[in-house]
Amino acid sequence: MENLDVWTIISLILGVLATVFVAFWSKVKVKLSQILTAGKELLDVGSALNDALLDNKITPEEAAKIKKEWLEAKAAFKSLIGK
Repeated sequence: MENLDVWTIISLILGVLATVFVAFWSKVKVKLSQILTAGKELLDVGSALNDALLDNKITPEEAAKIKKEWLEAKAAFKSLIGK
């Protein structure tokens, strides 16, 4: 192997580090997206509950909306934890 200078070695190391970082970041990015989705879905449940309880009565339509939002939030959290 020919004699490598310091800058070539540094460039090779930085290239490897950049490749590892990109692979790691793509996984983190997906997980952050899942966290944001789960949080949004949980806020939707709260909003549906708030809307339903404003008049101190929960109609069948409001109950259906709360259930729908809860199931979406549940699915988002299951996706987040990998189940």
